[in-house]
Amino acid sequence: MDALAQLLINGIALGSVYALAALGFVIVYSATSVVNFAAGQFVMLGTFIGVTTIVNAQLPAPIAYPLAIAAMAVFGVLFYFVIHLPLQKRPVVSVIIGTVAVGIALQNAALLIWGPWPSRIPSPFGDGTLSLGNSVVSVHALATIAITAVLIALLYLLLYRTGTGRAMRAIAQDTEAARLMGLPVTLLLGLAWVLAAVFASFAGLLVAPMWFADVNMGDPIALKAFAATIIGGFGNVPGAIVGGLSVGLIEILGASYISSTYKDLLAFGIMILFLLVRPQGIFGERIGERG
Repeated sequence: MDALAQLLINGIALGSVYALAALGFVIVYSATSVVNFAAGQFVMLGTFIGVTTIVNAQLPAPIAYPLAIAAMAVFGVLFYFVIHLPLQKRPVVSVIIGTVAVGIALQNAALLIWGPWPSRIPSPFGDGTLSLGNSVVSVHALATIAITAVLIALLYLLLYRTGTGRAMRAIAQDTEAARLMGLPVTLLLGLAWVLAAVFASFAGLLVAPMWFADVNMGDPIALKAFAATIIGGFGNVPGAIVGGLSVGLIEILGASYISSTYKDLLAFGIMILFLLVRPQGIFGERIGERG
């Protein structure tokens, strides 16, 4: 039982990272109807910007982490204006291909800049552990869960308690009607990309102390985040959260009680089961054409 408690906390911590990456998927998809296939590289880039500010520059944590997150916010703005906006009036598939191309370019650019060798970002919370009964859990895992909860709460407040959030949800429902109503569609779509980049940076900075920072780390995270959105419900914010936590728990519990060899098979097997039995996901939001 004590071992199970430890595994559950570790699974929720890893699932929190997947949930943050999945939220980046959902925010962009809800606003633009585009699946961002560069989402994994967003996480990777956020991680390596952290490598630059934390490891290479050795800046103090109160400066290094906000600087890395701010840099990713700027990247989100650049991505929107350089990639998405010029392709906005073209078929959606053109934007999707654009995100794939940028993802490949980012991965190769990271290889040139940071090299092929993995790096390790130390946790800002140190290597401390806490005893819960007979279980020992890392402070970083608990902090990851807490930070994710705070970010989810802030996102909820933005989307459902502010005029900006209401405008973003209106754009998600019908972009042309929102434009006719005088809403600043261009700025709000840009904000969606900024939020996706910021959530990806948090995911990267939180997962880096658990894993090694590697230029290829984005792909498995993106696949797990994609599985999370399918399980939870594509385009659904609560679904992304529940799906991410579910995938993290499946991965950790499956590796511990079955075999680490089959942990990915379990996660993607459940995703395929959802596609066959309940394609709209746990929260039942069906994917349809927007007006």
